[in-house]
Amino acid sequence: MSFADMMAALFADPILSKAALYQPKGSADVLSISVMAKQPDAVTGFGLGHIHTATTLFDVQAKDVPQPQVGDRLTVDGITYAIQSEPTADLDRLIWTLNVVSV
Repeated sequence: MSFADMMAALFADPILSKAALYQPKGSADVLSISVMAKQPDAVTGFGLGHIHTATTLFDVQAKDVPQPQVGDRLTVDGITYAIQSEPTADLDRLIWTLNVVSV
């Protein structure tokens, strides 16, 4: 089994992933995909202080969403999010991490 197949199996697991709807910006097309949610807190340095903020990140498979862009929308558990910064890909370019904000 290849690494890509193993990643696909993880995204198919209903315990690890969630069903989502993905809509590219400016398009009426809606894709049904699986996502893995991450909500780590981020600590950002600002001068001599630090700002502690909550973030919402979703991992999606590149085979499902080949070119995510800022402004694309994602609906998970009835909440709609917009991608707010450039998506980042993993080393193998199999997974995109999307930094989102609820809209």
